[in-house]
Amino acid sequence: MKLLKNMTLSLFIAVSTAGISSIAVAGAAEVAVDNVSAKVAEASQAIEGGSTQEEVMDLIRTAADLVKEVEVSDTLDVRRQRANGHLKKARLASKSGDLNAAKEHLAQAAKDFAELRKLM
Repeated sequence: MKLLKNMTLSLFIAVSTAGISSIAVAGAAEVAVDNVSAKVAEASQAIEGGSTQEEVMDLIRTAADLVKEVEVSDTLDVRRQRANGHLKKARLASKSGDLNAAKEHLAQAAKDFAELRKLM
């Protein structure tokens, strides 16, 4: 009976600890997605405000660097990569001087990151 109590208690502690750590990881991922979304919005506002091509590229590059901090499960990783692909396309468009196309890709990236946040 004592052995059964110890095993039950150990199992309960293991399950509750695993639940807490997964919640902490999910919270960190949500913060990272929020940071990326903020940079994407800042880049879109910079385009509307008439910023230079280099300034827009720097903001998009910062957003792309922040994507690396987003840790999601394997099932959500495909969606993260898709959203990151729009950031790459926006950066390439701004590099070639087509800020309108960059703005469209940034809007799509913002939409994809918002959907990713909902799925977490």
